[in-house]
Amino acid sequence: MLEKRNRSGASARCLVLWCAVMVTMSSTAECTSADAETIIFSGPQVSEGLSSFEILLVDGEADATKVDPIKSADGQPMVLIFVHQLTRPGMALTRAISGYAASQKARDVRCYIVWLDDDQAAAEAYLRRAFGSLQFVVPVGVSVDGEEGPGAYGLNRNVELTILVANKNQVTANFALVQPSLTEAAEIASPIAALIDQSAPDQKQLEALAYPRGQAMRRGAGNRGTKMKNQPDTAERPSRSKASK
Repeated sequence: MLEKRNRSGASARCLVLWCAVMVTMSSTAECTSADAETIIFSGPQVSEGLSSFEILLVDGEADATKVDPIKSADGQPMVLIFVHQLTRPGMALTRAISGYAASQKARDVRCYIVWLDDDQAAAEAYLRRAFGSLQFVVPVGVSVDGEEGPGAYGLNRNVELTILVANKNQVTANFALVQPSLTEAAEIASPIAALIDQSAPDQKQLEALAYPRGQAMRRGAGNRGTKMKNQPDTAERPSRSKASK
């Protein structure tokens, strides 16, 4: 009888232990799944190569000229900012990163802002109309491949900005931003600085680049030629925003 009780007790303990292990495994699997869901991919990943593509420039003397950013950079350090849609925070971050890249032109850093839209003519008209208020200081062009961008790049239309940092036509950093914020500027600028062996700019320096007219521009960003939609932080686009499709 005693032996039978011992066997029963051992079986009960094994059952409890088995249940505990299963619960732990289930919780781990759920956490892993949740973590995987938070990872967002857009564009070539680190160590992958950049293939050629064309944009139609909409600024300066080169207006309406087709350019291949990859060929133009000729393997030099470069930053590509793909704009899927644009909000005030995204506009500020784009100015900060492109402004920093432009400040390093003497060190052969190249930067292009690539606008993605299916209605190319409307996108060109919008950019020409809003160019003064956007305050971009690097070449801006509309992708000839529409809102999906270059097919080989695998850009994610559900993010607002895809920022690629590259050297020798190979990606060294990739940032896929669903809700970009100026607070991310230092993190994005750091790998750019690393390519040219420079100290990374601090947040205050990047904020100054984001708002070249100071705080007044920050307060009035929506009233200086770039009108905003009814959504409080979405810049007017020549076609519907991706979120509304």
